[in-house]
Amino acid sequence: MAIPSGLDAQLMTGEETIYGTAVTVDRGYEIRAESLSLDAQRIESSAIRPGKRVLRTGRWFQGQRSVGGEITMELGTVSFGRWFKHAFGGVSTSRPDDVGAPTVYKHTFTPGALPPGMTIQVGRPATTGTVHPFTYTGCKVSSWTLSSAIGEIATFAATVIGRDETTATALATASYPANLDLLTFVEGSLTLGGTAHEMRSINLQGTNGLADDRYVHGSRLRNEPLEIGSEGSQARVYTGTIEGEFKDLTAYNRFVNGTEAEMVLLFAGANIAGAFNSEVKITANVRFDGTTPNVPDANVVMQTLPVKVIDNGTTSIKLEYQTTDATV
Repeated sequence: MAIPSGLDAQLMTGEETIYGTAVTVDRGYEIRAESLSLDAQRIESSAIRPGKRVLRTGRWFQGQRSVGGEITMELGTVSFGRWFKHAFGGVSTSRPDDVGAPTVYKHTFTPGALPPGMTIQVGRPATTGTVHPFTYTGCKVSSWTLSSAIGEIATFAATVIGRDETTATALATASYPANLDLLTFVEGSLTLGGTAHEMRSINLQGTNGLADDRYVHGSRLRNEPLEIGSEGSQARVYTGTIEGEFKDLTAYNRFVNGTEAEMVLLFAGANIAGAFNSEVKITANVRFDGTTPNVPDANVVMQTLPVKVIDNGTTSIKLEYQTTDATV
């Protein structure tokens, strides 16, 4: 019998080839939390009938159905290429040293056409000890957040919108990679404009600008969400916040003068082979959107740096994932 609590919850994913057509889930992820759920709308009559004060049976109908929610995971050294691909779209794979270190693969993710979607199955344990499977189809990453802070494991959270939910699909056997390791703040480093920048925390967010209202007559289910402008004419928006101590005027002057700079966020884990470590590395050209450092008390003065990714014609944003995974 399963543990009758969230301790025995599981989450598995599979990649769809046709949007909304379920596939067998084949890859498990350790999760901190998930909030995937079905939104089943109701259509109610507003017509008047003498003597009737309460909505009657036959005067309400089932409306649109959709799925949404967030999945929060601790950032791993293997298996996360699937999430990065569905978060960014574009991916290319290489081996940095196919002779000296043939087990090392580098997957580079850039903004591109998003895959059709994923089938995601969540196993939710009941108090009876039964783990009930909730299977979601047509799941696309509408936004994501990568976070790191002092004393914590780095996390990756995906906000998902999907097509439908069912409990009719059998619970898959949970499976996880044997060599999974996690990345923490200790492995983290940040450079701004080529110079090391000390940080206490960082949050980076990406928004994919997906239309979530693609309903048509004859179906309760949403058609595949397509890219639209989520902020002005831009489909993809990447922003973040860097928190650290106020050391000098360098970052402040970038904000005041409207100067862009290269940001490199690196998490370097255990050695794989030769000179190659497990890595998650984000490189982006960013604009600094403030702010002026203030003195709220007698503690060390802190500085908050809101940033936004800007495409300068050479660089916008890319995520490099160095791992033992040959494919994503």
